[in-house]
Amino acid sequence: MKYAAVAIGLWMLVGVGLQTGVFKAVTDRLTQAASVFFVDSSTPDSLHKAYQDAQRGKGAFKVLIVPGHDNVASGAYFGGLREADLTLAAAKKLAADFADDKNIEVRLARNDAGYDPEIAQYFVDHRADILAYRASQTALMQGYKASGDIASDVIVNHNFAPSEVAIRLYGINKWANEQGYNLIIHIHFNDVPRANRALPGWPTGFALYVPEHQFSNAKGSMAVAQDIKARLEDMYHVSTLPAESHSPTEDQELIAIGSNNSLDASSVLIEYSYIYEPLVQLSALRDATLSQMAEQTYLGVEDFVTAKQVAVQ
Repeated sequence: MKYAAVAIGLWMLVGVGLQTGVFKAVTDRLTQAASVFFVDSSTPDSLHKAYQDAQRGKGAFKVLIVPGHDNVASGAYFGGLREADLTLAAAKKLAADFADDKNIEVRLARNDAGYDPEIAQYFVDHRADILAYRASQTALMQGYKASGDIASDVIVNHNFAPSEVAIRLYGINKWANEQGYNLIIHIHFNDVPRANRALPGWPTGFALYVPEHQFSNAKGSMAVAQDIKARLEDMYHVSTLPAESHSPTEDQELIAIGSNNSLDASSVLIEYSYIYEPLVQLSALRDATLSQMAEQTYLGVEDFVTAKQVAVQ
């Protein structure tokens, strides 16, 4: 059935047109190690071992922090606050916390000047590769769903990312695969559709999203997310939106955490709160709130990476 699914995916791309080079990209993917379906790319044991290797001086445990949205697509907006600004402020605090652990190499995907220069250049130089990668992973995923090897499961409906945003997210996933990142943390602030956007919505609280359990990076992602949740729960409550109330919530659709099995690293997307909540809206509380959210996230990751000793290989 798996091979039949691959064939379906390939024929879908043939319909798009061989001249795009996408068909070749799909066949190339079948012989590459990254983002392989049905093979674990990140597990609790592999993450623990990577951290212990870093403790022994054998490389570093690599963490990428991605502040959600940017100056072009700034995300949610309420009370004069843009989500992109809040995510960057929180991400900078989280990066500073991670700097306290000499075994962890942390990098911000976006800073005050825009995207990290290397990542920004990657978007330009490898745009065709990113498009081919997105198409190949999507075709394979659709083929596996059509054959029944992967069950389609949508728990929470999300807004679709605009085309350029989606390309950048797939680009970050592809770049992170090539760079060998162990963990990616995406930072967001939530919102909910409502008739009057000038008034607060009804849900409050934080939520975490992780790759759905059929994905290759699911096991490691869920394990890290559970420890982050435990720390955040010390200070805040889980989202009152029913679909998010059992966070970490598994998801197949979010590109950030590896839609279409496009990411090897463990990945957690954190919605720290709803953007209209007083804890971020009130200027007197905002800085302390963001610092606290970042610290609890850092402590959650530290709880995970230091919790288990793995035998030396």
